[in-house]
Amino acid sequence: MQMKNTTRSVEAKRERNPLAHARHRKEALWQISVPLVLGSLALLVFAGLSFTLGGGETSRWADISIIWLITPVMLVTLFTFVTLAASIYATVKLIQVLPRYSLRLLNGLILIGRYVHQAEDRAVEPVLRLKSFEASARALGRQIVRK
Repeated sequence: MQMKNTTRSVEAKRERNPLAHARHRKEALWQISVPLVLGSLALLVFAGLSFTLGGGETSRWADISIIWLITPVMLVTLFTFVTLAASIYATVKLIQVLPRYSLRLLNGLILIGRYVHQAEDRAVEPVLRLKSFEASARALGRQIVRK
């Protein structure tokens, strides 16, 4: 059994508000169409002016445009180069200092390992003494029973 969507059919039959529709068309004209046409005309005017200018003027404007196009790329490249140089310098200094501190860290870790090993031995010692006493008592008991 299929249910009909009555709200969708009501919305499709509903008439548009004529005042809102007229306002929308007016806003679309002034906010979309007019700026698009004016921008296109301005672009055509500038293109026409570039053709009418003399060869020297065109070359000069082309040179200025290339400068403006290359400048951001140069700035990004300069930033990247400075960052790379700083990273290389920091890596070299770190390599010079790192072995000394790495040796200190290694010695400290070895010392901590020794303390942990001693603490483990002390913690297990009572259990081992008890187990060895039990094993000795069993061995003595077996020897007595055999005789």
